[in-house]
Amino acid sequence: MDFEGLTQDDLANVCALNRAWLRLHHDEEQGLRQLPEKRLERLADAPFLLFSFREQDDRLWASLLENGRQQDLLVEGQPVSEEKQALQSVGLAFLWELARRNPYVARVVSGAPLHWCERVAAVTLVRMLDRATRCQVIEPRFGDASPLHKRLFRRGGSALREMRVFAQIGALQAMLTNAELVPYRRLPAAACRMPQPAQQVADEV
Repeated sequence: MDFEGLTQDDLANVCALNRAWLRLHHDEEQGLRQLPEKRLERLADAPFLLFSFREQDDRLWASLLENGRQQDLLVEGQPVSEEKQALQSVGLAFLWELARRNPYVARVVSGAPLHWCERVAAVTLVRMLDRATRCQVIEPRFGDASPLHKRLFRRGGSALREMRVFAQIGALQAMLTNAELVPYRRLPAAACRMPQPAQQVADEV
């Protein structure tokens, strides 16, 4: 069975979301404030989302989306700004549509396990966004102190295309291979197909 890879429209949406995230996150991280605008633009061109929706947190998403579950995990210490809440809603809407149309590409750009894609695709967009507005699920994909984050933000916006692509694809591969994957009956078949879209992204970046 053939799987459709990442399209130019998908990649354009990922890059637009990344630019919005970098603008919002710019004032929160000293390392970003030190990067020139051109470098941030090139970093935003990474073929995956630079932020996460805690897709690996199965308990959180079960509590958010399943009927009859108590909302006991939804108390967040920090209030969500209107700008970040808006980006969270737009980003989730994009992944919801992608999970319904092509869950394999949704996993490539977000690192989400397939069961997360199926869970969000099984509910209406209105229901998902209504539940997700009750807490902040958006957060940086990589910890600020992690070597991967430092390497990506140091080299992923380089003016040298080869260095930039190497850093971005390296981060993408780490995101896909180091995630805590929940056992899933179709995951091995999907994993066998992953190098193909990843290589296609490398050619397009």
